[in-house]
Amino acid sequence: MLNRLKPYMNEPDDGSAGDYHVVLADFEPFYVSGAVADRIGRTLRRRWPPRWIRFTDLVGSDVQLRTRLVRSVQECTAAQRAAARELRRAQHREERADRRPWEDDPWW
Repeated sequence: MLNRLKPYMNEPDDGSAGDYHVVLADFEPFYVSGAVADRIGRTLRRRWPPRWIRFTDLVGSDVQLRTRLVRSVQECTAAQRAAARELRRAQHREERADRRPWEDDPWW
């Protein structure tokens, strides 16, 4: 259905999610812009960080999160994701080359 709506949408779809940052919490990742990630990082590095942090993620959700639940803030660019996919493919090819023919047999 989304393909039928593309001509009516203003944003061109190049198949990439673009660059964003990921705020990893104990229970869920949040996807944020670079400016929001910088603000969160500065807040967490304060000598006495607040008990709660509030921000808006990329889909527009208002998030209030205990600062002690934030585990990391990571950059995630299209180039990094492409390199990670290529690394996974190379690892898969290497594993397949190391297999013995009978390991692919479902009866083993």
